[in-house]
Amino acid sequence: MQNGIALFQLIVYIPVLSLGIPLNAIAFWVFCCKLKRWTETRVYMINLIVADSFMLFALPFLIYFTRYEHPIDNLCFTVQKIYLTNMPMSILIITLIAIDRYIAIKFPLKAKILRSPPRSASICGVLWIMLMITSCFHPQFQDKTEKFCFRKQSTQPSYALLVSIILGYFIPLVIVIFCSVQVIKCLKKTMVTSPHETKLIQKAIRIISVNLCVFTVCFSPFYIALLSRFAVDVAGA
Repeated sequence: MQNGIALFQLIVYIPVLSLGIPLNAIAFWVFCCKLKRWTETRVYMINLIVADSFMLFALPFLIYFTRYEHPIDNLCFTVQKIYLTNMPMSILIITLIAIDRYIAIKFPLKAKILRSPPRSASICGVLWIMLMITSCFHPQFQDKTEKFCFRKQSTQPSYALLVSIILGYFIPLVIVIFCSVQVIKCLKKTMVTSPHETKLIQKAIRIISVNLCVFTVCFSPFYIALLSRFAVDVAGA
């Protein structure tokens, strides 16, 4: 099972690293250099770019740890800390973007009170601090029986890991799906007065749909693999 998960991770990590570096560079150039006005979306996107940049930095080490049996040392601890902080941060920021769009479209009057760039920056700051703290208490750091970095040798099921999977991915996934579907429904009901407005609405619907698909495709395989490993451990316990 461990070899299967390791192979799966290699298949996922290598394309992500190859595509992620140029795409992240383009996103950085657009949101940090081209855009002048600060908006909620720009604040979230810059934080997402930072989180993704740290993830891309950690990926070569993850590929190495997946391929070879590296002992748990300071390098392993540092890479795990980066990974366990920035992957959840990426998921949470995408979730925040979905919620922000939902509020802006569904409750336009309340949005003027609830939404602002400083408030978005404050939310991101709190999330960074919380994730940096909670990553130290992640199950991977608490299990003293493991000998190798990012390699689970024990067959004992980790229920703490199950909780982190549910809270860290599946609940955000439900929120992103709900917000995206509701926004698309609202946009489809919008009264348009010109072909130009129709094109803008169709473009917005396509962007939201693509974002939802990217979120699902990018993160689901990894968490489904973790969930499968947990199920195997429970069955064998």
